Amino acid sequence: MVNPSDYGLNDQEYQQILNGLKREPNHVELGVFSALWSEHCSYKHTRSLLKQLPTEAAWVVQGPGENAGVVALDDNWAVVFKVESHNHPSFVAPYDGAATGVGGLVRDVMAMGARPVGVKALLRAGSLDDPRTRAMVDEIKRGADEYARNCGLQLLGVELLTHPSYATNPLVNVIVVGVVHRSRLMTSSAGKVGNLLLYYGIPTGASGVDGAAFASKGMDENTVAHPPSGDANIGKDLMLATLELIEQNAIVGLQDMGAAGLTSSSFEMVHRADHGLWLDLDAVPKVTDGLSAYELMLSETQERMLAAVDADRLEAAQKILEKYPSLQVKVIGKVVDGDTAIIHHHNQTAATLPMQLVVDGFPRLTISGQADADQAATHPLEMVESTNYAVTVTGDSTYPSQLSIQLNGAVPGECCEIRFPQIGKTILLRTLANGTDILTDAYQSVYNIVKYACRDLKDCGAKPLALSDGLNFGNPDNPFVAWQITEGMRGLADACRDYSVPVIGGNVSLYNETRGNPILGQLFIGVVGVKSED
Repeated sequence: MVNPSDYGLNDQEYQQILNGLKREPNHVELGVFSALWSEHCSYKHTRSLLKQLPTEAAWVVQGPGENAGVVALDDNWAVVFKVESHNHPSFVAPYDGAATGVGGLVRDVMAMGARPVGVKALLRAGSLDDPRTRAMVDEIKRGADEYARNCGLQLLGVELLTHPSYATNPLVNVIVVGVVHRSRLMTSSAGKVGNLLLYYGIPTGASGVDGAAFASKGMDENTVAHPPSGDANIGKDLMLATLELIEQNAIVGLQDMGAAGLTSSSFEMVHRADHGLWLDLDAVPKVTDGLSAYELMLSETQERMLAAVDADRLEAAQKILEKYPSLQVKVIGKVVDGDTAIIHHHNQTAATLPMQLVVDGFPRLTISGQADADQAATHPLEMVESTNYAVTVTGDSTYPSQLSIQLNGAVPGECCEIRFPQIGKTILLRTLANGTDILTDAYQSVYNIVKYACRDLKDCGAKPLALSDGLNFGNPDNPFVAWQITEGMRGLADACRDYSVPVIGGNVSLYNETRGNPILGQLFIGVVGVKSED
């Protein structure tokens, strides 16, 4: 008999699956539901809260719902950016967790057609007086920096604060910024019926299976996980190949195989196109033929992309990818009529699932909580490191892949700078997060970070354009944690409206706790502004 908790599902969710399928799901099908109905992928606790955020403005080209948000710099160029977290993996495997966090976000930005330019690391950890914590932080910083540099990006800054609550649950949030010619913008929709699904990247292994479920629960001394490692050199090939595919109009849709791997990329791309899916797992490039259908669908092997290609452009896409021998390339599926996903493995049907139920049928949960007067900030957050850098983007082409990035060095003040002399503008990035005041006045604590970020950008002569947010909290079923989340989100929504700064995307990371002890919640924001160069 199936135990839903083995798949990270509760009894209500399992009953909803039974009602939708009108039958018992098999092991592979349960794995698909486990991934896409996880907190990490579905945002089932916070989805209703996110709807209160303002997301539109005349300069917003792409708001929430795509791989990353986009805002216009002028009639031709735009900036793409997003905040993402990799908290649990970075505690289990600090170097690889941080590196793959950067790598996944780089792929999200380039999936929009943009040339990733720089990355800023936003870190929280326990006291560095503990040698183990200091070693962990050093590995996290090294992993993020080396992956970025080996992919051709520059470090825009590092911010490190310490607090006892992060001793066994560090926070590793990163923000990646890229630039794109607006004629090169890409979508994640798989497009019309008959389009082919083209896999390219590293062959699939068994690493990171159930990673989305792992990121959707707390940790304790018995936690065992095997997060995947990354290869930045192949990551750079993947970036250059992807940008060339876009520039040559060889593909119509694109998505990173990130959290939940092939499951999330294939189901979400085809669902956005409102069609059905056919997948042949026997065609998937793989490390060994012994991998099960469950492993192939849920592996989080890094440096993989899934592209939707018009059949008439397949040969053109393959010729481009032939230039990059580090990447394996294979057609693994297609877009079909209807609303059903059919997955084949070893010439048999491994799963048959209704797309709507899988992608959008999860229960929407509500959270509510209350303040706790006994909860006080006995330990303040301590700033250990805060460094911001300036980079220059150069190039005279409309092709993002031909842009180059030069590090200018550290800059004074609170903002990172990306100078773009080609269009006579400078992009400024201000990152900020709440302090311990979130424990006593969550609304005002978060409201103030938007207020201060906009003030700092204006002091630098920049117009604030938009922000990406990163919610990092404990268990949402804890009433005090839920109060911080709901009040903090209310403060974020009001501040963004008051200061005319739309939210164009972001990330939610919950269950940041160890043995039931939640972290000091952090709501990170990255606000991008622009100013004309003199």
